[in-house]
Amino acid sequence: MAPNLQKKIYLTDFEQNLTFAGFFKSYKEVNNKVIATLQDIEVYDYASSTPLFSLQEITLKRSKCKIYIEGIIPAC
Repeated sequence: MAPNLQKKIYLTDFEQNLTFAGFFKSYKEVNNKVIATLQDIEVYDYASSTPLFSLQEITLKRSKCKIYIEGIIPAC
């Protein structure tokens, strides 16, 4: 099932040790991989939660076991 695209999410990429806080533009799963495009993103260091930089958009392609998507929460 596709996530609600209008909610703010936190996607942690364990390979890069980064957390991306933003909004889904698109999301799909293919052959046990996630392809997620996020918009209006703040990027944080995963271990310290230190803000690092902002991005307008990014597409991540990762194995499902290499990422964690947290709390599909309402955006204000």
